Amino acid sequence: MFLKLRQALIQEKIHFFILSLLLVGIVSSKFFLSLGMMLGGLNLLLVSDFKGNFANLKKNRFFIFILLFYLIHLLGLLWTDDNSHGFDDLRVKASLIAIPLIICSNPIPTTSIIRKLFLLFVLTLLVTSIYNFTIYTLFREIFELNDIRDLSRFGSHIRYGILIAIGIPVLLELKSNYPKWKYLFLLVGLWFLFYSYYSQVLSGIIAVLIVVFGTLLWNIFNAKKYFWALGIISVFLILISSTILYLMIPIEYNETSPANYISLKEQWNKRSNIPFDSLDLRKQKLSSTLERYLHSKNLPVRGDGVFKLSSKDIHNIELGYADINETKSGLIARLYGVRFQIHNTSNPNGHSILERIEYWKTGWQVIKENWVFGVGTGDKKIAMEKMYERKESRLLPERRLRAHNTYITFCLTFGLFGLVFFCYILFNFLRFQLKNQSLIGFLFICVAIITFIFEDSLETQMGVSFFAFFFALFSRKIQTEELNT
Repeated sequence: MFLKLRQALIQEKIHFFILSLLLVGIVSSKFFLSLGMMLGGLNLLLVSDFKGNFANLKKNRFFIFILLFYLIHLLGLLWTDDNSHGFDDLRVKASLIAIPLIICSNPIPTTSIIRKLFLLFVLTLLVTSIYNFTIYTLFREIFELNDIRDLSRFGSHIRYGILIAIGIPVLLELKSNYPKWKYLFLLVGLWFLFYSYYSQVLSGIIAVLIVVFGTLLWNIFNAKKYFWALGIISVFLILISSTILYLMIPIEYNETSPANYISLKEQWNKRSNIPFDSLDLRKQKLSSTLERYLHSKNLPVRGDGVFKLSSKDIHNIELGYADINETKSGLIARLYGVRFQIHNTSNPNGHSILERIEYWKTGWQVIKENWVFGVGTGDKKIAMEKMYERKESRLLPERRLRAHNTYITFCLTFGLFGLVFFCYILFNFLRFQLKNQSLIGFLFICVAIITFIFEDSLETQMGVSFFAFFFALFSRKIQTEELNT
């Protein structure tokens, strides 16, 4: 009996180490992520408790759902012409099976281990976010960081922004369990909020808003203070309405004097190695970028206006910043750029919002022609490329990307019935979190459901791994019960 207990304790530590690798890997390193999956699979084979593992998986209906989700991708190869892309997609999405298999077949036995994982998650986010901020603000020129998106040094800035948002409710959970550290957790939470604001990642900021308002409403409804809930909802609606109104206001520049494009071109070519008649680094017409930038600084659109620009201004224009306000840090600068895009739609290249609209329109056209079963697992890229050509998209060839909307991507791949099944999984999981009073699980799936509108989160290995880890972690009743004890 003593030997069995000792073996169980050793196995618990091994399992914790594997989950730690997965969690750190999701935040910062594909190497740690791959190592965690490899060791997790090896551990299952060495323990050889196949009967117990199978029993754990069998009673977890969400593992069954995710298994069926992956099987749909396998079936999608039957009506796929491009098998190479199809098999590559299966490889990317292998984490959807591997990570839940590791987590769900060997349940975490104690609350203390879950809290340690949460502490590790927050610590990894804290260290990597401080590193990101330090490198970007102090060593930008050394590392040649030309865009705020380069702030994220550990992969996608969008995925990282969403992870930061998830870290906030985790901090709240830890604060209630470790009251001696509550002020430290509060400081870390404020840092995460600042980082989200500074990074200008709209998906991350939206995720933060979901987390903040979701947490407030959760606590208010649990306390049955419905009047306060109405107030919170009103504040949220006012915030959204004010933002929309701000974005609807056109940006107008005052003409300081008649433009002289001959002298403008001559002076620009003296000060920059990028020709006046070419494109800036965001693939926009440099002449238009320069003209807008001069207007934003109330300088004449002439050679003497270019002469008055600083070296920093020249570099900003080369990078594609068309307004001095867009070079500032923080959310306001990002909203200012979005506001210009909304009112100037002639050239979508280099403008993330306008490009996404082009992606969505193209994806919708593919869906209309393949709405029953979709184009198959491997043909979504080819289908999008062909539709860009047919519709004579204004996007440059290198800017013609996938749909950047998980629902559109899934629908054009597997048709309407595939999309319905995917949505059924999401909302069933949401209902499960509400039923079992798991705040973090509830906020995670809310963030996933909403950010899927703006991102192809399940088309990259890191995005798939992030979703798979938290989906599996909160897929069991015992897990949510432990978290709320």
